[in-house]
Amino acid sequence: MTRKDLIQMVFIMTLVASLCGGALAMVKIGTKDQIEYQQILFIKEPALVKILPEGYDNDPVSDRLTLNIERNGREEEMTFFIAKKDGQTVSVAFESYAGGYAGPVGVMLSINPAEGKLQGAAVTTHSETPGLGTRIIDVASFVRQFQDQPLDKDFRLRSDGGTIQGITGATVSAAAKANAVHRGIAVYQEVKDKLEFD
Repeated sequence: MTRKDLIQMVFIMTLVASLCGGALAMVKIGTKDQIEYQQILFIKEPALVKILPEGYDNDPVSDRLTLNIERNGREEEMTFFIAKKDGQTVSVAFESYAGGYAGPVGVMLSINPAEGKLQGAAVTTHSETPGLGTRIIDVASFVRQFQDQPLDKDFRLRSDGGTIQGITGATVSAAAKANAVHRGIAVYQEVKDKLEFD
């Protein structure tokens, strides 16, 4: 193989690799929104269905709003799902996190902006111990403490100075959900003026 053949082969391989890389980048860009929609649909929407009020007539997943919010000295992206009825906003839902026993616990909150009330809070993601930590999802008396409550309520556990009764045997997990709700409401109070309500 001559030097000319070697240079030609390297050039062709570089060209093919560049074309393939460019094509993959284009596919990624072209499917980004659809992939994000599917992730929301299968991970976040089940929690949305649990906490959003009945009777909204839009698709909150499609009618979502993304804001860049400064938290703890850094900027992070946050998605808000807007539920409407007859063109009027009846609920704003978003996700908040707090540390649990085995990792972060994600909680979807639903807020009625007109009434200033927490409509509900449902766990979206967790790594808690099955049968113990997962009771934050199943114990109805615990879940009800986050339904139809004023936003000025202290949603931390009673042991932390709040108003929420924890779950025996799942204290850390219950505190994680309560803290996620508490933090989420604080974020909502900071950004509610940036959200567009009809």
